[in-house]
Amino acid sequence: MKHIVFAGACLALLPAAHAQPLRDPFARPALPAPAPAAAGPEEAATQAAPPPPPPQLRAVMVTPGRALANINGQILASGEWFGDYQLIKVEERGVTLKKRGVTSVLLLDESRK
Repeated sequence: MKHIVFAGACLALLPAAHAQPLRDPFARPALPAPAPAAAGPEEAATQAAPPPPPPQLRAVMVTPGRALANINGQILASGEWFGDYQLIKVEERGVTLKKRGVTSVLLLDESRK
């Protein structure tokens, strides 16, 4: 008799267990909802996108025919652009960048090795 009552209780719970749809374990999570648009110019200024990170030289590869630099994960050759920066020169220990007429040099951080 106890087995019949237990089986009946399990059967009563069975439809409730199948009421929820199954979730795909390999599905990517849903993206968060976009923030509402700013109402006025004051709010738009405070919600402006954060500035891009400053360029960081991660690696340099110099061969007789080609020189490449890894800046913030992007592989660049001389003359190519990284945001507002143009890569002017690639050397063994650093690179020269130009942004709006201002030239700067990035050196490899050899202490990270």
